[in-house]
Amino acid sequence: MAPSHAVSRQRRYADSFFILTAFWFLLLAIFHAWPMIDVRVSEWFFSGPYCQNPVEGSCGSFTLSAYPPIIALRWFLYTLPYLGAAIVIIALMAAGVSRTLRQRLPLRRLWLSLFSLGLSAGLMTNLILKSHSGRPRPRQTDFFGGSLEFMPAGSFNGACERNCSFVSGEASGAGWLICLLFLLPPRYRTWIAPPVILASITTAVLRVAVGAHYASDATLGWLLSISVFVGMLALEEQISDR
Repeated sequence: MAPSHAVSRQRRYADSFFILTAFWFLLLAIFHAWPMIDVRVSEWFFSGPYCQNPVEGSCGSFTLSAYPPIIALRWFLYTLPYLGAAIVIIALMAAGVSRTLRQRLPLRRLWLSLFSLGLSAGLMTNLILKSHSGRPRPRQTDFFGGSLEFMPAGSFNGACERNCSFVSGEASGAGWLICLLFLLPPRYRTWIAPPVILASITTAVLRVAVGAHYASDATLGWLLSISVFVGMLALEEQISDR
């Protein structure tokens, strides 16, 4: 019989997973029912005249997308999930040759983190949602100077043919960075968590600020990875109890 604290931890992870998943679908329903939320948020970062039925030359733009410091910051943040995955892989390789590391590192959670990254940011985000949603990015839509019709989150009826807007791949990878905090001993999380959380949220915000995604794309992409990882933790606890 599993210890009571293990059962409690498993239940906590399972409850958190179901709450996060329910919240994800609730947000999707809200963004779908009130699609102008996305448009209004993107307008905050759009400079110049509104572009619905624009006269040529009179349309504004997402000016931050051409601002060199923002470009540099965006590419720095873009590399962080890859760096995090590389560190996890290196740790697993080192544990393969060092018995001491095998005893000290949370090997199952390291593997779990890589699996959740592939499942959330890889399979669910890039191979399924982005490839089949058909949702144009803000700068591709008629509201913001593009030629494609705006589509609400979750519609799957847009004219985008590849690498579409729903959901954000970079935001999904950024959300996964939060999951890496679960791999650290509690004493390290206190000072590592703030910059990681800041970088993660900033990545998602910048995707909206430069006109690459709507707020729903960034929010739901970011939350997706966290939800999947928490689900993996619940599954880990259940397997451990057997």
